[in-house]
Amino acid sequence: MTDSPYLAFKEKLCMFADGQAGIRNPFVIAAVDPSVEHRVADRLSRWATGAEEPPVVDNGVTVQPIWLDELLPKTKVYNLSVALGGQTTAERIEETMQDRLAEELVEEMITNEIDDDRLETQQHVVLLLNLGSLYPFTRASELLDELDRRNVRSTIGIPFPGDVVGGKLSFFGGDSRHYYPAHQIDGQIREVHLQQ
Repeated sequence: MTDSPYLAFKEKLCMFADGQAGIRNPFVIAAVDPSVEHRVADRLSRWATGAEEPPVVDNGVTVQPIWLDELLPKTKVYNLSVALGGQTTAERIEETMQDRLAEELVEEMITNEIDDDRLETQQHVVLLLNLGSLYPFTRASELLDELDRRNVRSTIGIPFPGDVVGGKLSFFGGDSRHYYPAHQIDGQIREVHLQQ
């Protein structure tokens, strides 16, 4: 294996897409220094569309980037929160978003972003990019739980803006947690890994 968490993340996604079994579902998560989250997302998006960056994606495997920051305004809960804006408290908007956002984002993915046949196959890799844009309204664990609940079989990859603390991921300095059922890549993707 490699000493680059960025390369290890992509290699693990390819291994799952090639048929390796996961804990429950083929989910992969890698910590990313928040200051380079957008650069990592851009690089992964280019890799998904065939950029000359290792590893080479095997024939039969497809990779689809989904930009969570672009999906957010398509949700009903987001639009409701914007409409209510000055008529309610920031706390109430945050509670409403936290209650419904993960479910609505996954619904939007399933309905409008990922083809039905690709939802059923591990050979389709879905990259959930710019997770940090959803903070503090939803977490990676909530998205993964909802994808699992909806029986999505695609390989899911999440670059996670945060740190690894005691083997657990910490989202923007919050509580550290294990993101079961995701396979967690060791280390944090940093600027130096994007130079390789």
